Amino acid sequence: MATTHIKRSTSASRLVNYAEKRAVKKDGFNLDIQYAKSEFKQVRDVYGNPGKTQAYASRIAFSPLEFNPKDPHDQATVLAVAKEVYAQAYPNQQVALYEHADTDSLHVHAVIGAINLETGQKMHGNWHQYRDHLVRITDQVCQEHGLLVTQPDPNRHEKRTMAELKLRAKHQPTWKDQIRQAVDHTMQNPLIRDFQAFQADLKQQAVKVWQRGKNLTYQLLGTNYKSRGTKLGLDYEKETIFNELARRQSQSKNNQQPQRAVNATNEPAQSDPDRTPKLSGHPDSTTINRQNVVGSTTPADRTDRPTSQPPVSDDLKQLRRQQQQLTSPIKTDLTKRLRGLSKADQPDQSRKSDRTQTDPNRARPKQPVPHPTRRPSEPDHSRNDGPSR
Repeated sequence: MATTHIKRSTSASRLVNYAEKRAVKKDGFNLDIQYAKSEFKQVRDVYGNPGKTQAYASRIAFSPLEFNPKDPHDQATVLAVAKEVYAQAYPNQQVALYEHADTDSLHVHAVIGAINLETGQKMHGNWHQYRDHLVRITDQVCQEHGLLVTQPDPNRHEKRTMAELKLRAKHQPTWKDQIRQAVDHTMQNPLIRDFQAFQADLKQQAVKVWQRGKNLTYQLLGTNYKSRGTKLGLDYEKETIFNELARRQSQSKNNQQPQRAVNATNEPAQSDPDRTPKLSGHPDSTTINRQNVVGSTTPADRTDRPTSQPPVSDDLKQLRRQQQQLTSPIKTDLTKRLRGLSKADQPDQSRKSDRTQTDPNRARPKQPVPHPTRRPSEPDHSRNDGPSR
């Protein structure tokens, strides 16, 4: 039973220096293991493709139940199996293998050159693709040699690195644990039914989340600590979160449909004939409104109008009286203002004003109030509609 790991590196020499110090056995293909660092550099110079990524660091670890780290025969067997795995996975790459026996399980570190020896191009893709490719070939080779194949735990919903496991053993929380706890707390709220609500609730817990391709990325606010959902575990991946939110939305819709059906069955109860007499006397009742509408459209029904209701002509007369009462002071005031303006336009205003004050009866004939002429056939609207301006 073997487990695998792979990640990229910007320095092939640094990987070789680390793996070579503790190696009990070493081997490789497409290079001389004794001059691994110089041969990695020569290939980069020949193809003129130095770039940023120089190599990939990988590791295969075998179970202590199958191999004894202190047994030389087991050490040779493990190194041969690891070489076969990498030869099938990367046949056109330079690979340097270093076997370590300083832990409970035998494991082999591999330094994989990034440049393809046939095309001169670098490895393209992401580490998820590389790992899946390596895991599939490792399981194949282990089956051929009669070794156990690693079975993933279906109940394992969290993924933890070795550093996290060590901190957890010391009962020290990590920043990834803070993100997991925030997501767990958010998903426990049944009112979170869409991604916008999911984002808003996490933001209140100092965690930012956004979609990035096929994954979700989480970040602690105010820090540079961020991780994808695939690194946190199955419960924190995009597919798991979105499926749960979609299930909650469909469930809420199903719960609303029966309630609407119950309300629809209760609507006819409003037209209960027993309630109609009680509401008929109210001015806002539907019976009086219906009578008013019919009466306004059908002349024949006007005779059915209640006697307590005054006719329309009486209402108009009363309205005209009120208008006359309101406009009479305005008309008187307007007449006085017109007299004052006409007196101001005449010469010797001061002298005539004195005469007006001393003898108002003499000044009045000189300034008669103009009365507008109207035709005999023209009705008099001034009394009813107020002063004409």
